[in-house]
Amino acid sequence: MIRRRALTLLELLVVIAIIGLLLALTATAVVKVREVAVRTSSMNNLRQIVLATHNCADNDGGRLPTVDGDLSNVGGNTMSPKRREPVFFALLPYIEQGNVLEYMTSHPGDGVRPVKTYLSPADPTIPSSNLPPLCSYPANAQVFQGYPAMSRTFQDGTSHTILYAEHYAYNCQGFYFLYTLDTFTGGFQVRRSTFADGGSILNLQNYGDTYPITRGSPPVSGPSDPDPATFQVAPTPPSKVCCPLVAQTPHRSGMLVALADGSVRTLAPGMSTATYWAAVTPAGGELMGNDW
Repeated sequence: MIRRRALTLLELLVVIAIIGLLLALTATAVVKVREVAVRTSSMNNLRQIVLATHNCADNDGGRLPTVDGDLSNVGGNTMSPKRREPVFFALLPYIEQGNVLEYMTSHPGDGVRPVKTYLSPADPTIPSSNLPPLCSYPANAQVFQGYPAMSRTFQDGTSHTILYAEHYAYNCQGFYFLYTLDTFTGGFQVRRSTFADGGSILNLQNYGDTYPITRGSPPVSGPSDPDPATFQVAPTPPSKVCCPLVAQTPHRSGMLVALADGSVRTLAPGMSTATYWAAVTPAGGELMGNDW
């Protein structure tokens, strides 16, 4: 008869430790794969939005929509190709959501629908149900104001200008960020989905974002408020750490942005103040730093 030797207590503990280590490594790998998938999905959203912006401009003689649908110029002459349609409304037909725009236009009292492309899968603030028309990708208000056009707005170059960034869309210090022009809903104050919307810009929802100030020769741009000086990296909502006046990213590796040339890239958390704000201004004349 062959007698089998039983495992000793020490051997059993070693086996358990190896299994635990393998499970930990597997869990870490799964988390990393999920993070990559979420990041890739968010980059695809930004690509769709910036491509829609180019298509919208091509359809309107190179002109771009504005952040407020040109409502600041009510009663006067306008060059806006999408009168009374803020930028994210104007882009709906170009992200295959023209039916949403048509429905909201024909049923103004029936609420505004959320759009999946405007919601970041990495945004930790998005509620699981009863979604208002949130937007996780703010438009650069320094670009989409006045009479913007592809041919004249980007004097610093399309590859050096941010069109869209990231931020938390829901309950950042009690604010919603919507792609509509609503001003109040459900006990929360509402901001339209923009960043760098300074006090010099006439609009319906100007709450005094941090905006670029350009000085000197050669010109250098910096923030109107130095705290935070650029964008926030993974702040905890809805605490006071989450600042609604600047762009924010849920990614600790850096903020995703869509540039005016149609590309999507990551801005490093340690990017200098001068480089970041130079990328926000479309015609400031600044020299980009080596960290761009």
